[in-house]
Amino acid sequence: QLIDRESGELRRSFESDACFAFHHVNAYEDGDRVVVDVCAFEDASIITELYLDRLRSGAGVTTRPYLERFELDLATGAVARERLSDASIDLPRINYARNNERPYRYTWGAGFDGASGWFDEIVMIDVQERTAARWSEPGCYPGEPVFVTAPDARAENEGVLLSVVFDAGRGISFMLALDAQTLGEVARAELPHHIPFGFHGQLTRS
Repeated sequence: QLIDRESGELRRSFESDACFAFHHVNAYEDGDRVVVDVCAFEDASIITELYLDRLRSGAGVTTRPYLERFELDLATGAVARERLSDASIDLPRINYARNNERPYRYTWGAGFDGASGWFDEIVMIDVQERTAARWSEPGCYPGEPVFVTAPDARAENEGVLLSVVFDAGRGISFMLALDAQTLGEVARAELPHHIPFGFHGQLTRS
């Protein structure tokens, strides 16, 4: 539903096929349309798949989120839906300082590639070209990648990605820095122990 901010009145209702999402990537106006990009699951079964007792039993996550675009026509109420990539992605990030609530080209997130049943790769999706690039290492499970723009950056994707990665084979975690444009490794800092796995990451500048 579209609600008028000033009056609080309902302006338009929209209907589409059902799906489920934890995170949306970005949203912006484009003329008489509102574009909303979401990491969408087919249904809400991911909720029960994330129950702790189920995960502790060794059962992994089998449902996959994909980047879906919903275009809402404000004049007619029509909704167009499109999958932007066949790469699985969630925990998305964009260049917020430059592109939040504006047209954008790149998003980064964590994805499911293999049969591990957990996030096992870092993904970059180009929403204009509808292409994807990936980083992964066997037995490694990344957290949410945080985009850090380069000083005096000119390009939207000029900077690095930071992610805390759990290396299951060695039982340690490391901070991984990737080139945000290519997903090539820039550096890593290993710890002598593991960091409890969390979904989200954050960078604080001081």
